[in-house]
Amino acid sequence: MAYQPQVIDAKIVSHNPKNGLFEIVAQLKDRTVCRLIYEQDTAGNVTPTHINRLLKEPCPICRKDFLCNCMSKFKENISSQALDLAGTPQA
Repeated sequence: MAYQPQVIDAKIVSHNPKNGLFEIVAQLKDRTVCRLIYEQDTAGNVTPTHINRLLKEPCPICRKDFLCNCMSKFKENISSQALDLAGTPQA
């Protein structure tokens, strides 16, 4: 069965209006916590740039308990769900 991440909670944790960068911490249904970093241009378009798994639980894909890049494959899926829950920061 393929991994299908489901975001159950997402919060904006930092926002820098000068350069348009902001971070969202998203909690997934399988207790994995990820930090997503976004870039916002002057037109208001939001682009996910990075995703990091916070080391609270082992990776649900490879089961490693240390840094891995497995969540990068699901960056677009997780980021769209997190933006739906948390929204974008207001300037």
